[in-house]
Amino acid sequence: MLYPEIQATANAIANLGKPLKIYLISHKTNHATSELISFKLAVIVPDITPNISELECFLYTAVDCDYPYDLVLYKKSEWDTLSSDPRTFAWSIHQTGGVLYEQGLS
Repeated sequence: MLYPEIQATANAIANLGKPLKIYLISHKTNHATSELISFKLAVIVPDITPNISELECFLYTAVDCDYPYDLVLYKKSEWDTLSSDPRTFAWSIHQTGGVLYEQGLS
């Protein structure tokens, strides 16, 4: 189940951060009510992004959401290398994460 709050957050990040792709890594819900508790996104940005740490801080500050969320940011070349290695978290995201945004397709 995709919660509208997750997609809205991904859309806001896409508008502000100009990523290449956004994945939903995971989300936690209340087992009894199915209410969203928190979620985690992976954001793939172009290699020309000057400072990935500053972008991450900017996105946390600029994107308001009623639920706690985490971001994991990768530059494209880093993502390409790590997502093809089965020993990495990036590979796991690539295999099991849901794509919420892809530049040129959304």
